[in-house]
Amino acid sequence: MTVADFWSSDEELLAELGEALRTAEEVPRRFVDAGKSAFLWRDIDAEIATLSYDSATAAEAAGVRAEATPLRALTFSSREFTIELEVGPDALNGQVVPPQPAELDIEARPPGRTPATVPVDAVGWFVIRPKPAKRFRLRLRTKSGRTVVTDWAKL
Repeated sequence: MTVADFWSSDEELLAELGEALRTAEEVPRRFVDAGKSAFLWRDIDAEIATLSYDSATAAEAAGVRAEATPLRALTFSSREFTIELEVGPDALNGQVVPPQPAELDIEARPPGRTPATVPVDAVGWFVIRPKPAKRFRLRLRTKSGRTVVTDWAKL
């Protein structure tokens, strides 16, 4: 079977190829976004740390009325690590438990920006400045090769 069996002229072949290209350009945006997200999920073996405490909602959930505190505290917990954050006026102060040196990436929404990286010292202390203005998540990479990724959070 030859190409001539399908198209009688080069013009018909070019028209079919043009239609195929136009159709490819019409891929729904949500499919493109889903494909990009699949490639961003590069830490398939990462441990997930979920938000286990948020001082902004803790009193409300307990049914207690309290005055707003100047600092907000967030705790992300996984099987092996806890990441504690205190939200200050211009920075996030944090502690990794158990303490150990590591690197921490801060990914912010909307996507497309390069994550900021901050060092975590030997006692697990780190400072994120400036604090994220939008939704963010943290990716902790320990010197021993462990990776922990937090839930997305918003301040």
